[in-house]
Amino acid sequence: MKAELRKVALLFLAGAALYGCAADPAWRQGAVNRCQAVGITEKDPQFATCTKALVQTEREDRIVKAYHDTSKVLYDPNKRHDELSIY
Repeated sequence: MKAELRKVALLFLAGAALYGCAADPAWRQGAVNRCQAVGITEKDPQFATCTKALVQTEREDRIVKAYHDTSKVLYDPNKRHDELSIY
């Protein structure tokens, strides 16, 4: 029963990670606004790099949050370190 629950939780984690990779159009607009706030306009050559970096940071933050939220479900304090398996 625990093994099946762990697999379901891991599947959920994978789905959450993929969801975290999907770019929301609002992220791009937020990145555009933040780049413009520091003086990088759409005409600057650094603009594309700035927006991509900010969108990527948001994606990574969502993936990390999904991992930490799901790792609480997968953690079993009764298992020894050498008994843990990597899926």
